[in-house]
Amino acid sequence: MTDSLSLSLFYLLLVTALHIHHVHSFTTPTSSSIPSSPSHVSSSQSSLKASTANEGTIQVPRSDGSTHQLSYRIARPMSLSSRQAAPIVALHGGPSLPSDYLYPLEDVVPYRSILFYDQLGCGKSDEPNDISLYSIQDSVADLKALLKKLGVRRFHLYGQSYGGILAFEYMKSVACENREEEDDDDDVKCLS
Repeated sequence: MTDSLSLSLFYLLLVTALHIHHVHSFTTPTSSSIPSSPSHVSSSQSSLKASTANEGTIQVPRSDGSTHQLSYRIARPMSLSSRQAAPIVALHGGPSLPSDYLYPLEDVVPYRSILFYDQLGCGKSDEPNDISLYSIQDSVADLKALLKKLGVRRFHLYGQSYGGILAFEYMKSVACENREEEDDDDDVKCLS
């Protein structure tokens, strides 16, 4: 199977798993209507969440001279620089949604680091009142700053809803930068 076909199948499974989790998180079954875990899943399998996660913040600048805090979470931080299983950078939707609804990815992809962060104005990140501080270009710059601060050099982007737009804009930005620069010293690679 080609790498691109494998990755496409991976994303299809990922989206399906997230959808199933999302649907189940909005139902309110009674305790007697469903078992606490499916009968075909052992108790050791029912909780696959990353055993370790690091959380932190970075400061990002804006054109008016202000700086704002972005909050992030890294599931399985020890694998962040893995050459065999590059991490996934998860970009959440919006507006105003926190990244925590994507945390079930930790269960679906138990062998990679996953970097989640709350974009400006979302979740645990700062929420400035001045709307001029929000733009797609600023969001792309924030993503680049986060990747640089955390030393993430090779990764896969996973964008959901607005996060998909942000992933596209990031890729456009990187392509334009690479065209303008003759020497490719920067080995940051978005693999998909």
